Amino acid sequence: MTWVLLGVAVLTWGVHRFLWPVLRKALQSPYPIFSRMRLGGAWLMSVVAVLLLPLAGAGHSNRVSAEISDNGLRSLVEAFCTNELNYLKYYRTMDHARAFMRMRQQLSVPSMTGSDEDLNRIVAARKDGLGRMNVVVIVEESFGAGYVGAYGDGRNLTPAFDRLARKGLLFSNAFATGTRTVRGLEAITLSFPPIPSESVVKRPGCENLANWGQVMRSHGYRTSFLYGGYGYFDNMNHFFGTNGFALSDRTDIPAPRFTNIWGVSDGDLLQHALDYFDGEHAEGKPFFSIVMTTSNHRPYTFPEGIPGVPAEGGGRKAGIRYADFALGQFMQAARQHPWFDNTLFVIVADHDARVYGRAQVPVEHYRIPLLFYAPAKISPRGCPQIISQLDIAPTVLGLLGLDFTAPFYGQDVLHLPPGADHPVLLNHNHDVALLDKDRMVVLGLNRSVENYIYDKRGEQLLPAAGQPELTDLATAYFQTAFELFEHHEYVIHEPKI
Repeated sequence: MTWVLLGVAVLTWGVHRFLWPVLRKALQSPYPIFSRMRLGGAWLMSVVAVLLLPLAGAGHSNRVSAEISDNGLRSLVEAFCTNELNYLKYYRTMDHARAFMRMRQQLSVPSMTGSDEDLNRIVAARKDGLGRMNVVVIVEESFGAGYVGAYGDGRNLTPAFDRLARKGLLFSNAFATGTRTVRGLEAITLSFPPIPSESVVKRPGCENLANWGQVMRSHGYRTSFLYGGYGYFDNMNHFFGTNGFALSDRTDIPAPRFTNIWGVSDGDLLQHALDYFDGEHAEGKPFFSIVMTTSNHRPYTFPEGIPGVPAEGGGRKAGIRYADFALGQFMQAARQHPWFDNTLFVIVADHDARVYGRAQVPVEHYRIPLLFYAPAKISPRGCPQIISQLDIAPTVLGLLGLDFTAPFYGQDVLHLPPGADHPVLLNHNHDVALLDKDRMVVLGLNRSVENYIYDKRGEQLLPAAGQPELTDLATAYFQTAFELFEHHEYVIHEPKI
């Protein structure tokens, strides 16, 4: 669009330069008022006709004819502003009923409401669970696994996280669903697949969706979203607010030690979080909070006096160092608070450092750290099970032993049956993908399908023969998710008695 608009601007300037002498002479000539009114009215009617022309194709039975008739100024502006794609029009689909049946099989969903389109499943309470602990999810900006010592990096950028990892439950094969913050928040909060183009966090209709907070409130929790920046960015306050979360952002931190264009420093945010959790604890109810950091982001400016972190111009490595330092300070301070021993901390990245490119899905850049930390309740160990951000909510609920009813697409990876099929869903540019161990299917625009074998050692995708079953599974995931969202049916249904 940038090049198109630039070309139109250049062409307009050229036409203006060529015709302006003629137009100027015409404008200086006397012209009767009624003639000017007739000419202006005709011009105005032509503009209105152009704007209303797309309505002629509304409801047309032929999709191609309707699309052509809608190629106008209104659709151009709408596409530019929303960046949304209709999955059913542009991506591979399958029979509607078969898609939902395939997902019901995949997620082991019983018939609860009598509707075949209902993906709600009942998960019973576990007697071996940890009970109603507080849950704090710290979402670290751009904190990719490739920068973390516990995942093999040798630059000692994350000593605080590495110390915590030795005392917690560390997932060695964790994946983000996308490369934007809203993708991570979408997956963690909703356990919802990354449908193409735009995250549902920023789409119209993002209100009153089935979400993790809703489940926690049903168990008596107070739920909140804490953000170091201004919550209007990326529609965060609207999304979390209309889905039942209490909000606290940059405007609630009156005297931060350091700020930049993104908001307050991680140190300021996490100190605010400590104060906020003290207030929640005083209310006598368990609390569930999602905390989104901002410091590990351009322009990479930080408070002064942090070892190894220049105050300005530090770059990505300095951003990782400072984020890790602030996390370590927070955890050290949290130990002094009365709610610490009964709190499960989930430390996870929203995504890796920003990934660019058009062709293949760079799987290595979707690997992120994920740590469950509750030293009073969880013994240190590693978990090699593949886990996605979609799986965090069901896995935490299973660890706590809390029952729930919800249409979550994620699974409790700590209690999966042996050998259970557990794929990872990814979004890259306008493509979406399903990765199952070393097999991948990529669904693209114009209903394209590409098949690959993922070579983990070489970190590359190798073209492979068609995989019909895996292709159908990928289609079912993304098609059903899109339809549930579009029809406002991604909601929690009570069991039909």
